[in-house]
Amino acid sequence: MIRVNDYPPDLRRVTWLGAVATGLFAIATWLTTQVASIRDALPLGVDPPDAVVSFGVIAIVVVAGVTAVRAIGQLRRPYDPLIARRIALGWAIATIIVAVVLVSDAVTLLTGQSDLTTIGVRVALGMLVLAGASTVVALISIGRARAALWRPVSADAEPDMLDAVVSIFGSAGGHRGADRFAAWVERSPLSPRRHRVAVGLLGALVAGVGAIAWHTFREGAWISADVAALFGALMAIGVAVSYLLCLGPLRLLRPAGRD
Repeated sequence: MIRVNDYPPDLRRVTWLGAVATGLFAIATWLTTQVASIRDALPLGVDPPDAVVSFGVIAIVVVAGVTAVRAIGQLRRPYDPLIARRIALGWAIATIIVAVVLVSDAVTLLTGQSDLTTIGVRVALGMLVLAGASTVVALISIGRARAALWRPVSADAEPDMLDAVVSIFGSAGGHRGADRFAAWVERSPLSPRRHRVAVGLLGALVAGVGAIAWHTFREGAWISADVAALFGALMAIGVAVSYLLCLGPLRLLRPAGRD
């Protein structure tokens, strides 16, 4: 069974520190965007900082989600240095995105007007500071591990995201279903591995439509159909760009027919 502590020290530090920084950022972002009293007291809810946060969160969800699935899928498999590198690289990319968003937030907070009279706002700002400090430490670890993280790798047999999903289902007891799914994704003409770009575009479309539906459920009817379409399009663009940029570096889908 593979554990993070089995990784080489440099990759282990990148993995742990990146996950912590991303988690703290997620808490701080939730406080500053979803708690109305805090959101209204800070200047982060207007563009361009709001757009930076929105696209940053989309990218982080894609990268961190994929990386978490790969890590879970590897739990009961023998240690694989290639997968360990991809997992560490995923957290490194997430950390870099977090850093960009936090810099945008810092500039906005330093140049805008904030109401610091409530405890909630102070807690949110404290979380942002804590997320920033942990991100700096994580970035230092990434710099020290850059040779291991960015080393060119050419391995057709390296598992991808679908292999991780198969491993998770197998570990949960669904061995027969996992075997059938593995055979399907390897041989079927409709396999995601044969349509790697199309899979990302389809996922982006689903995300865009889902975002419109979720916003309607939470906030009520849209002002106009054009505004709803723009919102969904921006969500879809964020997901598509994040997927396409990570397709190769994070080995999301390997070409079909290679074991």
